[in-house]
Amino acid sequence: MKKLLLLVVIPFFSLGKITPEITTPDSFSELSFDQLTLHRGNYLANTADCGMVSLKLFYPAEHNKYPPSASWLCLFPVDVIKDGYGPNRSLTEKVYFDKKTDLWKKKKYNRNREETRRSLVVYGINNLNELQPLELYNIQSINTRGYAVIDSNIPLEEKQKGVKKKLSFCLIQNQSYSAFCGSGSIIDEENGKEIDFTPYMLKSLETVEIGLPEKSYN
Repeated sequence: MKKLLLLVVIPFFSLGKITPEITTPDSFSELSFDQLTLHRGNYLANTADCGMVSLKLFYPAEHNKYPPSASWLCLFPVDVIKDGYGPNRSLTEKVYFDKKTDLWKKKKYNRNREETRRSLVVYGINNLNELQPLELYNIQSINTRGYAVIDSNIPLEEKQKGVKKKLSFCLIQNQSYSAFCGSGSIIDEENGKEIDFTPYMLKSLETVEIGLPEKSYN
């Protein structure tokens, strides 16, 4: 039943697109990528049937090592739309799906006193004004549509491990059978120099294809 609820909401698209548009580095090349193919066993959460998922992981030509491995999830579309991004992360913004425009948007999320106290503890800050605005992108890939959020608000526990910025996304299959989601660090460091993978990962999400048959990769 859950699979049928979003058939009207999620239209079919065949070409990749990022909204708003992003600027890629001058050195960006569509030839510099690792082909990633995910099976059922690759998911930390597997509550739906994503089948095989394929995407190209683009990287700077001079730096082909990605930041620490991301976590991959296969979820029901209705759950992704219900949960959005934000409130359960102790933030002051929420990312939600606007059914009138078929777009993911963000709005202010007001926190009560207890929630505010928790936010201060989680992020190791003195005031909510220290939290950075979320960067939101609507992503359209080969056969999915969804969002990507760039979040510079890193919980203190992760910050102490060196995490500085994360990208989280959920892409819903056009036929609304499943949703492919993930989250991971997008800042890496080499020889004392930081490499920001933000534009590379966003471009990678344009190549996501969900529900490929096993025989395609035999």
